[in-house]
Amino acid sequence: MPTITQQSIQMVIEATDFVSLVENYTHLEQRSHVWWGCCPFHSEKTPSFHIDPEKKVFYCFGCQKGGTLIQFFMEMEHISFIQAVTELAKKNNVSLVYENGETDFNAEDKRKEEIYLLYEKVANSFHHILLKTKEGIEALKYLEKRCVSNEIIDRFCLGFAPAGMRWLYDFLQKKGYTAQFLETSGLFSKKRPKFSFFSNRIMFPIFNRQGQVIAFGGRALTNDDPKNPKYLNSYDMIQYQKKENLFGLYQSLPTIRKERSIILCEGYMDVLAFHQAGITNACAPLGTALTEEQVKILSRLVDTVYLCFDTDQAGVNATFRAIDLLLPYEREIRILTTTDAKDPGEVFEKNGAEGLKNIVKNGILDSDFFVQKAMTEFDILTAEGKTRACNFLFPYLNRLTSQIKREAIIQDISRKWGISAEAMYSDFTAKKDLNLKNNTFKETKKIAEPKDVERNFETLAILAVAANQGLFKTMRSQLSTDDFTNPDAKEIFIALEECYREQNETYEELLKHCPTDRIKNAIISAVFSGEFSTNPEEIINDSIKKIKLNKLSMKRASLVHRLDLLPEEVCFDIQTDIADLDRQIDALKK
Repeated sequence: MPTITQQSIQMVIEATDFVSLVENYTHLEQRSHVWWGCCPFHSEKTPSFHIDPEKKVFYCFGCQKGGTLIQFFMEMEHISFIQAVTELAKKNNVSLVYENGETDFNAEDKRKEEIYLLYEKVANSFHHILLKTKEGIEALKYLEKRCVSNEIIDRFCLGFAPAGMRWLYDFLQKKGYTAQFLETSGLFSKKRPKFSFFSNRIMFPIFNRQGQVIAFGGRALTNDDPKNPKYLNSYDMIQYQKKENLFGLYQSLPTIRKERSIILCEGYMDVLAFHQAGITNACAPLGTALTEEQVKILSRLVDTVYLCFDTDQAGVNATFRAIDLLLPYEREIRILTTTDAKDPGEVFEKNGAEGLKNIVKNGILDSDFFVQKAMTEFDILTAEGKTRACNFLFPYLNRLTSQIKREAIIQDISRKWGISAEAMYSDFTAKKDLNLKNNTFKETKKIAEPKDVERNFETLAILAVAANQGLFKTMRSQLSTDDFTNPDAKEIFIALEECYREQNETYEELLKHCPTDRIKNAIISAVFSGEFSTNPEEIINDSIKKIKLNKLSMKRASLVHRLDLLPEEVCFDIQTDIADLDRQIDALKK
C-alpha cells in the first residue's frame, strides 16, 4: 500500500508550530519551557493540559490523554493520520513524498479532500461573479447599500450565485466532475440533482479553523416569494456539521486569541457589520441556536463572551439559551443591546463604527440583563409583581455555580426592589428544592408554556383584527412585529402580514400561516364566538394605544435601570432620552 515517507512526516512535524496549532482550540500560557491551558478534550476550570513545543507532545493530568502533535490534530478534527499529515503539510508548505509516488487516502479522507477542493473553486467562482460580471451588479449594490466594503467582501470571500438553476452543474461537468460526485456534493437539490441548491443569492462561504471552505450560506436578493426563505444554509455533510462551526470564526481567530473575547450575534450581516467597524472578534451560529458543541469550543479560547442577538422575542430567547449554555463554564457574559435598531447591521448603517463600539462598551452583565428583564416584564411596585419577578429570576440564580455571585445579586435586588434578602433567599431555596433542581431555562419555559393563548391587551387586539381582517391595514400602519412583547400576538401579526402581502385575506389562508394549533384554535374561537363583532374598531384603536404605551414604558424602565450601571459621563444623554419618552407617554395618555 502506498504510504507517505517517514522523512516527509518528520518534515511536517518540524515545520508545524505546535503552540499556534493548539491555540486554535484552547488558550495557552507559558511556564518555563512548556505551555499550559485548559484541556480541550474535557471540561475543566483549572488548567491541567500542557504541551512541550520542542518534543512536540501533549499530556493532560486531568483526563490522562496524551500523544504527539499529529495525534492531537487527529483527535481535535476527527480525521485520519494521513489526512492530518496532509492538511498540516499544506498549512506549512511542505511537499509530501510517497514511497511509490501515490497517496494513501482512505475513501473518507479522499472524499473530504475532493469536497474541500470543489468548494474552494465554487467559492472563488461566486466571488468572481459578484465582483466582475453583470450578473453580480444587483448583489453588489445591495452589499454597498448595507455598507459592506470591498475589503470585507474579499476577507470573507463573499460571492453571488446567479439565478439560473443549471449553470453550476453544467459548468462543473465541463471541468471534469462526474454526475455521481456532483449529485452528492451538497451543492445541488436532493430532489432535482442537476438544479443548484443556491440560486439568485448572495453567498457567504463558511470556513473551518484551517481556512478551508466547508459550506455555504445564501441570502435571497428579494423577499417577494414567501416560499423562498430569506436565508438558506448547506446541510450537514462529511466535512461540515453546523452545530460545531461558526460563521466568521476563521476570520476572527487572531483577535479572539489576542483579546480572549468573542461577540456572538445572530446572522451573517451582523458579523460583517462588526468586522467593518474594526471589531474583528464577531461570529454567528449557522442558521440555528447556539449549541453545546459551539460553546465548548469557545470556552477554551475566551474569558468573555458578548451576546448580541436581535431585540425581538426570538432574539431574547436566543440570549436566554446562550446564557444557560455558558454559565457552567464560568466565563464573563455581557449582553449588548441595540436600543434604537433591530440588529448590529442597522446600528452600523445608522451610526457607523462608533455606534457599534458604543454598544460593546456599554454591554451589561448577564445578571443585570435578567434583573432588567424582570423589571420590564413585571410590576415590581406591587407585592404580586415582585413575587413573579423573583420567580422569573430563580432559574437563573439556580444555574449559577458561585454562591458568592448568587448572594451578591440577591442583596442588590433586595436593595433596589425594597424586599428583604432573607425573604427572597428563603423563597429561592424553597422553589429550588421543589421545582427548579437541576433545571434549565429551556425546561422552565416548557413547564410554563400555556395550553391556550394568554388574554391580554396585545392578544385581544390581534385577535380582534384576525376576526375582522379588513382592519389589519389600520393596525399595520401604526404597529410592527417589534411592538409586540407577547410571542403569540407577534406570531398572529406575522401571519396576518403574510396574508396581506399575498392579497389573500381569507380565514383559510390565515390559518395556514399559523405556526401552532394553539394559535389556530384561538383565532377560530375569536371568529366564531362573535366577541369581536361589536365595535371592533374601538377595541383595536384602544389596544394600539396600550401597546404603544407599553413599549415606551418598557424602554423607559430599561433606561432607568441603565443609569445605575453606566458611568456618570453618559448619564446625561440617558436622562434626556427618559425625558423625551415621558413626553411621548403623556401625549399618548391624553
